[in-house]
Amino acid sequence: MLELSDYLALTDDSVRAQWRSILARRDPGTSRQVDFVPIETLICFGLGLVSDPSPSGNINIKESSLEVKALAALFKRRPTSLAAKLANLDGRRPNGAKNERRLWAELSNDIVRFEYLYEVILRAGRSLGLDEDRLPDFLGIEANTLQAFLDADRISNEELRESVDKDLREWEVANPDGDAFETERVLVGTARVGQKQFARSVLVNCDFACVFCGLNFRANGLPPARMLIASHIKPWKDSLNRERIDTRNGLAACPTHDAAFDVFLVTVAPDLAVHRSQALMGAVERDAVVARNFSGAGMRERLAFATSAGLPSRLYLDWHNARFEELEARRAGGT
Repeated sequence: MLELSDYLALTDDSVRAQWRSILARRDPGTSRQVDFVPIETLICFGLGLVSDPSPSGNINIKESSLEVKALAALFKRRPTSLAAKLANLDGRRPNGAKNERRLWAELSNDIVRFEYLYEVILRAGRSLGLDEDRLPDFLGIEANTLQAFLDADRISNEELRESVDKDLREWEVANPDGDAFETERVLVGTARVGQKQFARSVLVNCDFACVFCGLNFRANGLPPARMLIASHIKPWKDSLNRERIDTRNGLAACPTHDAAFDVFLVTVAPDLAVHRSQALMGAVERDAVVARNFSGAGMRERLAFATSAGLPSRLYLDWHNARFEELEARRAGGT
């Protein structure tokens, strides 16, 4: 049985050896499917990061995507095999190996560590002649977009632990002799991966640009990491689980405009018009620096989305508008 170190202690030489074993495989129709080597399992984990968020909270692989089809062809497997391996990892399938569940707990709680492993795997593949068509960089490390969506998720570990508390208690009742610590790590890790999926889908939907001002480092060939936040319209703490991963509950925003939106200094109407609070408008009139960020070219009068983008749901915008109006009334009344 593979040990955890076989996945986490990769070297360039060991990865190249695994790639060579994959390239030497026969077509799946002519031989028994071979066991997954560590780099295949790690790639399946990575595919889970870029799939669309699931309302059920499960982390899935989109089998019809071009990237999954290309990787399945490279591995000489069916796309369903890659999806099944991901289900083994997060513990949904009973035939998953013990160390695969431990691997999920490790990587889902330390995405930066996975980023390093992914880079080693991709670099070794490129050194053996595997180009973008055969080995797609589905996480975007070569296009400088990977770090952007990893950093765009700002939900704390403490918030995630609180969100899985009910599920953990139910699991402990059903499994009194089980490993509650590891199970908590698995549950928190699954929630974290769901937020990474949300962050990526929001940034992609907004074309990696701030919807309030248009700031777009990616379009100018600059790394967008730490410059964009996948902001929830209806805040994460106030949302149901399915709302927390709903792309239509998200806006990509630069840190300045994310903060203003988060504290209800600005809101967005159902027609996507931006409304500023009276307090903010007063500051705009008094302070040139505030004006530069929240008027004119510094903040659009209406959010702009590509024609192919999914627009924010009115359900969430109405929630934000109502809270904004409530706070405006309090500020006007001096309470």
